[in-house]
Amino acid sequence: MKTITSLIVLLFLISFSYSQEVKTITSIDEYKAVVDGSKGKVVLVNFWATWCPPCVKEFPELVKLYNDYKDKEFVLVFVSLDDKADFDSKLLPFLKKQGVDFTSYFGNFSNPEALMTYVDKSWQGEIPYTGFYDKEGKLTKTLMGNKTYEQFETEVKKLLN
Repeated sequence: MKTITSLIVLLFLISFSYSQEVKTITSIDEYKAVVDGSKGKVVLVNFWATWCPPCVKEFPELVKLYNDYKDKEFVLVFVSLDDKADFDSKLLPFLKKQGVDFTSYFGNFSNPEALMTYVDKSWQGEIPYTGFYDKEGKLTKTLMGNKTYEQFETEVKKLLN
């Protein structure tokens, strides 16, 4: 009996070893709070979705970047633009498979057009969309489309120095 109980406890712990928290963002104020809450650090915000092949392709590059720089005043913010209906069936399993063990965000914006204008007046909503914020919280660079680890790292290094 002790063996079975121990096995159940072990399986429970393993299932949560890569657990991630996904918070919902619904407004510009909530988005702003996420970015402003990391002032003093370089922030990379990536808007993406599981249904977007270029997003899925670059996702592991960003996770690697996070793991390489998380101890160096760097924060990675993933904002998923998946459909609400896909939250449990696609988004959460994808994050777990990718080894995301930090807080991510689900964008359920009441006014997506206003958010796009707030983030970057030139952004038309295409994803993946990546914004780099300096330690003062100012947007300094944007990248659109699938990018490589090296392209992301170049911008992060500039802002960390």
